[in-house]
This record gives sequence, C-alpha cells and structure tokens, in this order.
Amino acid sequence: MAKFTLTSQILAKLCSVNHFSIPDVELIFFGIRGALPIHYDDCSFQNAIDLNTAEINYTYPRCTLIQWRRAIDQLAAFTGSTVPHKKFIAEAFQINGNGANCLLTAYYKDFRKGTHKAGSRTASEAFVQTQSRGFRRTSDNLTYDTDDRVEFDNPGDNLHAAWCGGLNQDYSSAGCQVVTGYPKCMQRGTASINTGAWAVFHDNAYRIEQTSFPYVLLTGFEAMSMAARVNEQLSSKLRFGSSGEEVKTLQQALKQRGFYEGNIDTDFGLRTLKALLEFQKQDFGNGGADGVCGVNTAAALGISLKLVQ
Repeated sequence: MAKFTLTSQILAKLCSVNHFSIPDVELIFFGIRGALPIHYDDCSFQNAIDLNTAEINYTYPRCTLIQWRRAIDQLAAFTGSTVPHKKFIAEAFQINGNGANCLLTAYYKDFRKGTHKAGSRTASEAFVQTQSRGFRRTSDNLTYDTDDRVEFDNPGDNLHAAWCGGLNQDYSSAGCQVVTGYPKCMQRGTASINTGAWAVFHDNAYRIEQTSFPYVLLTGFEAMSMAARVNEQLSSKLRFGSSGEEVKTLQQALKQRGFYEGNIDTDFGLRTLKALLEFQKQDFGNGGADGVCGVNTAAALGISLKLVQ
C-alpha cells in the first residue's frame, strides 16, 4: 500500500499522455482501479484527494470513482469497484466465463443518464454505457489478467449503486462500475432513497443538465506514477479511446504488418484495439497483450511515441 495525491493537474496529464480528448463538459467521471481514498467518508469536492493503492480482491470495494470538475480544478472521490464480484466470476467460470466481464482500462466517451435493469424491481437511475468496447472474460481462474480473452461488444456494463454500505461488505457487480451505497428502487420499497456515497455521486450528476458523461478508467499504479512525475516530460500511451495523429501512426504500422484492416484515421476504436492485441499476442505472447501501446510495443512496431509535457 502506497499513498499518493490526485489533483486536477494530474488527471489532466493522465488524459494528455493517453491522448484522451475530453469534451468541455461540467462533470467528468474517472475510475481508479486498485486505490482507495484515505478519507473515504468525505465525498465533497476538493482541490486534492489523498489515496492509498489497494489490492483488488473481487470481494470488497477496492477502487475509487472520481467526479472531476475540470473547469474549476476540483474533484470528489467515492469508494466503489471497477471489477466484477467473485460470486459472479465463479458463476461465469462454469460457462466459459460468460456472464461476468472486466472492462479494459480506456476512455469511454458516453455514459448516459438512464436506468439500470429497467423493468425489474431493482430498476434504478444510473449511468448507462452506450458503446461497444473491449472487455475480458476469464475461463481458467477467478481473476482477470492479460492471459484472459478479450471480447468486443456491449455487455451492458453500467455505472450504478454497489448495493453495499462500506469497504468491508460484498458489493454487487458482474462487470459494472459501482459506487458504495444503495439505490432508490421498488425492491427497497416505495419510500426508499439513494444512500451512502452513491447518493452524493448520483445527485451531483443528476442535478445538472449534462446527460452524457465521459469516463476514464485507469489503474492505481498509473495514477500514483503520474502523481510522482506530473511535471516531467512523459512518453505517450495509446489505448481504446485515444485520438490524434499518433493513432494514425500506430494504425499504419499495424496495417503494414497485416493486423489492421480499418481506415487510417485518428480514432483508436475497436478495430485498432483488436489489431493491437493480435500483434502483442504474436510478439509478446498472451501475457503481454494488454491493449496498450507504450514504449515497448511502439519499439516492436518500429515507431516512436512523442513526449508529452
């Protein structure tokens, strides 16, 4: 466990290094996989948030969901999870991993106000993922790593209440992004209300006119590393959701080697992700296929990544 501090400057640098073109909106969502806020009961907007890295255990919430008001350099932290619970992983394990999944770190451009599990007694207001993307399924053990297969679809992963009250309680997710607390829904009675960190997260977003929310998902290690080096020149990284001229360079290199069949453009979408994973599997083996083009992958492709100030 290691302590680090997040600020608006650090979140902005993470986006710049990964070439995530975030729109000019009031509120941005940020997931930090494998880190928890030190003051986990404080969900207020602040100029800086202290976190500790945390080991993912697929049982208790060990991630942080952040709401970022970039225009005024403020962020609020909420405990939660960005990985499925082991109960659902175990059930999926019996059917070749189907039924549970783990999102890849990436930039997801459109989490939209909507309803999670519409038509059921647990239907509740949430933030609904609208686009297809890459996600992992495990069929050899009960954790997720780069050896696990990647599928490309929209499995219905949303951002919603975790159905748990704290850090040492089991949460409910088969792949969704969740914030600790309980939702207002029929299952909990007609007089139910949103509770816990989820109540604050929900109200912050639902009380404003914005309907679509960008969501960046990265690891605690990446966030901690950036906190230590935010003022340095750092090499670019390219992954799902990246955009710009460096993406075109990556696509051209993948196409020259017979992996990429799409148009050469500036968008790191599903075709680019699929091509990059296939190249990494061939060059590095399954364990090296993380879907991220960093320094090592770029060198293997014979391209250079620019430095970002």
